Amino acid sequence: MQYTSQEDSETAKTVFVVQNIFVHDKLITRVDTDGKKLIALTFDDGPDPRYTPDILDILKEYEIKATFFVVGESVLRYPDIVRRALWEGHEIENHTFTHPDLTRDNLVTIDEEMLKCEWAIEEVVGQRPQYFRPPRKLYNRQVLDAAQLNGYQIALWTIGLENRRAKTPAEAAWRVIRHARPGMIILAHDGRLDRSQTVKALPLLIQDLKDRGYQFVTLGELTQSPSGPVNLNFDISYYW
Repeated sequence: MQYTSQEDSETAKTVFVVQNIFVHDKLITRVDTDGKKLIALTFDDGPDPRYTPDILDILKEYEIKATFFVVGESVLRYPDIVRRALWEGHEIENHTFTHPDLTRDNLVTIDEEMLKCEWAIEEVVGQRPQYFRPPRKLYNRQVLDAAQLNGYQIALWTIGLENRRAKTPAEAAWRVIRHARPGMIILAHDGRLDRSQTVKALPLLIQDLKDRGYQFVTLGELTQSPSGPVNLNFDISYYW
């Protein structure tokens, strides 16, 4: 039994295909903040020297914190970037070691991908990650079980910044802004593909949401809100 999304360029659209309601308490898609205007900005697929340092510069300029779901082999390749992110107050979380399609792997391989990435993060920054995000949001029951056995919560997202219908950075930013609501988890990327439009869209997104009274927090801070995470079976969001 598999859960997946029909995606173009990884995050062209986010569509949850629900096949078994009994496992959805393991999946975080947003957080009930009791009306507080808190948002988590998250990045997948780094670190990448082409984009991550520029993104860190933007986050520093706007004095906000984010969460980075990193690929373990890239963590070992670019440790200084990961250390900088941690030193500047950002969270470092688990996005597997090699960025595979986990639905094609057996439980042993899935477990290895999680634990090797965990080891790489601990080796570089001395902290164990708490959240796991499967690459390209491809997961099945084995992935869910492995995450639970290894002590991870799976954190997905509410909406992605990158989208094939957004032809400009302004369009990408506005697409997220018009759906803004408290407790939203925003997905962006800082590696693997061309993320230059993401870098250009970030200041537009951040400034507008700050002007609307939103505060950017890490995923860990967001999930500490009084009402806590809203899981997939309670909040199925479609963003095209």
